[in-house]
Amino acid sequence: MSSNNHHNNKQLARQHRTNNWVDTFFDDPFLRAFDRFDDRLVPEFKPTTDVSETTNEVKIVCNVPGMTKDDLKIDIDEEHRTMTVSGHVEKEKKEDNERYHCVERSHGSFSRTVYLPPNADFDKVKAALEHGVLRVTVPKVVEEPKKKTRSIDIQ
Repeated sequence: MSSNNHHNNKQLARQHRTNNWVDTFFDDPFLRAFDRFDDRLVPEFKPTTDVSETTNEVKIVCNVPGMTKDDLKIDIDEEHRTMTVSGHVEKEKKEDNERYHCVERSHGSFSRTVYLPPNADFDKVKAALEHGVLRVTVPKVVEEPKKKTRSIDIQ
């Protein structure tokens, strides 16, 4: 598809929107440069992440398609009770004779930090990467229930 046809298709799509002041505002030629469907803008790489918690553990699941364990790093800061997953995706080298019509894949560095509960067991954290999904499990220290009454020795 030529660049001109692409532009015409985008204009037709804009014309089919409901006519209100918001749509008119965003049809401004200056703002069109920031159109979320503009192929010239490559989105920042930020892996989607889920964090869940049970009584026994905290689970962190990050989608990191195409990455290997060598591309990723996991750091735990016990003082601040945080875990940071970071990594880097290299920009694919473009061939000189290749003309791109659409570039949507992200590249660059990322860092995601998760706060951990006070009873996180930092010595037993496990991480696994399989099929582009990083799964980190942070067990919790099992706390003994406190006794409701106790005796005090007299000295």
